[in-house]
Amino acid sequence: MKLLKEWKCVEVGHHKDIGKTIEEWQKNGWRLHTYACAQAGVGKIVNHYLLFERENGKKTRSSAEAAAAAAAAATAT
Repeated sequence: MKLLKEWKCVEVGHHKDIGKTIEEWQKNGWRLHTYACAQAGVGKIVNHYLLFERENGKKTRSSAEAAAAAAAAATAT
């Protein structure tokens, strides 16, 4: 049986690194599916989790690339 999508869960240590992590994964063909965070107890460290998806075996375009292609197509007509 062939899987239709690949999924990867990434733990981000600090909230300031979330945007950078998303950009890096999108450049490699992944799309952010879900963001979640969890804290164990009061005053404890907060863990951030990003769930990424992509078509199995394919490198998909990032949202920035898709937007640029759409803009180019719109100006061509």
